[in-house]
Amino acid sequence: MKKYKEANKSETETTINVLYSENILSIYTNKVDLERQLCKAIGEPTHEYVKGRSIVASRWDVSLNEKSKITQMMLKANIFEL
Repeated sequence: MKKYKEANKSETETTINVLYSENILSIYTNKVDLERQLCKAIGEPTHEYVKGRSIVASRWDVSLNEKSKITQMMLKANIFEL
């Protein structure tokens, strides 16, 4: 079971970068609810940022060719509502 650490409300962030030269969509977040939704929608993160025994943030790198994963992320994880 993964243990997430909730960030301060003023320090909560979600960043989506499109790296055209690398053909990657990179999603970084430290919002616990969104991390759980993204794990369910597109799978395990590429990198988890850990402090002590808790996960404080996660990053997913999704190839722009994986249209089904991007669609699942848009439909199942409320990235724009949060």
